[in-house]
Amino acid sequence: LTQLGLPCQPNDTEIMLAEIKRRFKQFLGKSCPRAVLNWIRGRNPGVTNRRNNYDLCFALEMDEQQTALFFQKHYLTLPFYVKSKVDAVFLYCLHYHKPYQTAVKLLEESSDFVNQENAHTATSQIRSIILQTDDDAVFSRYLSAHCYGNEQQFQLARKIIKLEIEHVKKHIIKFDTESQLTADRLNSATIFELLGYHYQRSEKAIEKKLPKRFTESLPNDVTLGKIIHDEEASYELLRKTMMLLRFYNFYSETVNPDHQTTNENLMDFHAELDEMLFSCGFAQTYLRHPFDCLLLYCANSYDPITTLHTVMEYGRN
Repeated sequence: LTQLGLPCQPNDTEIMLAEIKRRFKQFLGKSCPRAVLNWIRGRNPGVTNRRNNYDLCFALEMDEQQTALFFQKHYLTLPFYVKSKVDAVFLYCLHYHKPYQTAVKLLEESSDFVNQENAHTATSQIRSIILQTDDDAVFSRYLSAHCYGNEQQFQLARKIIKLEIEHVKKHIIKFDTESQLTADRLNSATIFELLGYHYQRSEKAIEKKLPKRFTESLPNDVTLGKIIHDEEASYELLRKTMMLLRFYNFYSETVNPDHQTTNENLMDFHAELDEMLFSCGFAQTYLRHPFDCLLLYCANSYDPITTLHTVMEYGRN
């Protein structure tokens, strides 16, 4: 804001709020969402609704490079994940200096697109085509055939998560043949395998010892049940659940006896994880995000699952 000519200090919250509200009205033609106002007040920015993230950048008159840096520094995620229709539209508009109204129009058109079951074009190829296509109609047609909407992203994520959960549950049953585990108890046991504690226990102690961006939207037996039954779940919950499941399933079948093997397994796990996230249009791992960083930190140990459980239980003291 200071670069845009508004004299203010980091603690001038009311001044910044008033300016952001004005800019949303002037440049975007709409009111500033409550979520964005809460970011200005100091709440950690979320990425569940990535349109809010891009809208704020548009309101602040950022270009493509400034938006990319803002995402990495403040949202702690990578920008322009072009398998997503929202990200693809905003990359197109920022790259070609299109007005915000063009982004709105393209997003409205994309809401009527039929899900493309075979939209598996590589991200690099999609990005390359976008950066060569300065034509709204041509871009819109390409978008309809090669990018995912939120609904399709979440459907694919749930499908992957359910398959991963089945692997965990088979592992649980294999080593607990005497217990009669109901579906609910299996969900609770799955969370214990992933995080090392039962949901019924107080999570406040754990939340105090770890960054909020790590602990928020972690799965529990209730939210795991919602995912399994195709009920509403946030982007962050789906992404973290998927990552934890892949982590557990990978390292429950892997041994890290020495440094070289640990490093090789880490690279394999990292590649598998990013490929899984990519397959449903989710942002790949980003080491500046506390959750991504700590998960890979645990993977880079001789006993990754136990290390993660220790981190969850005691924090990094």
